[in-house]
Amino acid sequence: MGFRALILASSLGAVISAPASAQEFKIHADLFGQNKPAPPKPPAVDWSQGQATDAKTTAKPRVVCGMTVIPADPAIDPRIRVAPPDKGVTYTVKVLPPPACQP
Repeated sequence: MGFRALILASSLGAVISAPASAQEFKIHADLFGQNKPAPPKPPAVDWSQGQATDAKTTAKPRVVCGMTVIPADPAIDPRIRVAPPDKGVTYTVKVLPPPACQP
């Protein structure tokens, strides 16, 4: 019984491996789309010039309650400063100053 199983297994293995070894695999130059054209070069930047400074921008970053606050610049985004609407609502939640802000 063991001899028959051995013969059957070896013949089955030969039948299965024969088509795999008969196949020929050629590696193409554009395998997986890796032969892509080079991306365009970014525009040249002149690093010798400094940032454009605006004369009316006098506010500097400051530290408030342990956090650095950078003031908004309307020249960058005109709608950055938006006042909350006054609808005459009185809130009942008590506001407590954070402990980091205590002198």
